[in-house]
Amino acid sequence: METNKDLGLAAYPEQEKTAYLAALAALATSDREASNEELEHLRQISNEAGLSEQNQEEIIEAARDVSGQNLKDSLDVLKVSDLRYGLITDLIAIAQADDSYTAQEKNNIEKVSRYLNINNNQFSILDQFVKKAVEEERTPEEYRKPNFLSSTGMQDKFSNAGFDMRAIGRGIFGFLGPILLGSLASRSLGRRGSNPFPNQGGLGGMLGGNQTGMSRGLGSMLSGLSRSRNNGSMGELLGRLLR
Repeated sequence: METNKDLGLAAYPEQEKTAYLAALAALATSDREASNEELEHLRQISNEAGLSEQNQEEIIEAARDVSGQNLKDSLDVLKVSDLRYGLITDLIAIAQADDSYTAQEKNNIEKVSRYLNINNNQFSILDQFVKKAVEEERTPEEYRKPNFLSSTGMQDKFSNAGFDMRAIGRGIFGFLGPILLGSLASRSLGRRGSNPFPNQGGLGGMLGGNQTGMSRGLGSMLSGLSRSRNNGSMGELLGRLLR
């Protein structure tokens, strides 16, 4: 089994994969230093992504860094990577997961989007896409099919917004996107108003209930991202870094 391919990151250079995971790790721990358990989960994810030991340590350092500098460094790498679209899609999907996607949260994600050189129209298209995807019942596997974008009826919008259509099919998602959107849609957002990412094994059910180290690791990251968003620490960090 090619776990790297399963994560949806196989096509990207190692530096970009490292930056993507480091950015998510930094945002998930934006209000504190990661716990030992969370660090172990990040090591499992990094290993599944096929990263070298050196790059795995970069992700660990991003989770330990409370200054935000590691996050900024990672975003600088992603500015020229198609994975920047995946990061924005993931953040929008997480914000919509509990049916409380506020104007402030949208503004925070737009800050990241602008820093990554994604223009307002492109951000709007990504935002529309996530909303549409959540409303439709699709499995995570469907989002990885070559024709998934045309099946949504939004392919022309992406093309007209200036997206590179040769890359957008893989770039619109990193590795959380298909799991997030497929699972949220099938669960109707996991019971509206409740948190679909509880701290313990939240993603395990989304992955078919198989509580492997990988599913626990993804669940831990999602839980951290949701918590950072809800307590406002993500917005504070972004406000400080991306003024």
